Amino acid sequence: MTAVLKTRSALAAAAIAAAFGCARAEEAAEHMLERAPPRRQCFSTAQTREKIEAHKLTDPFVCMQAAAREHGGEALGARLCRLEEFYIYEISVLQPDGRIVRLMFDAATGRPHSGRKAN
Repeated sequence: MTAVLKTRSALAAAAIAAAFGCARAEEAAEHMLERAPPRRQCFSTAQTREKIEAHKLTDPFVCMQAAAREHGGEALGARLCRLEEFYIYEISVLQPDGRIVRLMFDAATGRPHSGRKAN
């Protein structure tokens, strides 16, 4: 969910709360923002190269190979994203049954990442 959608959701919650006479409309909007999933920002290819160099991140191809081995498929691509304080690679893998799965790898360590704060 993008930041714009989160803001719209929070505003919608506030409007609904206000429409029903809730004295805590602001509190309801804050509650909606707290429940929102972690914010993720993904980078372009050029930005990815810069981030890899600046932060000494793992080569994305290493993570792609690990993801393909782990799921017995073919790695289709990787993109670097920032998820809260982590840099992660989102790897797309084509499985033998034709399904595409997306896996996250910690770009700093090259290990699988759960997508949550505590890895």
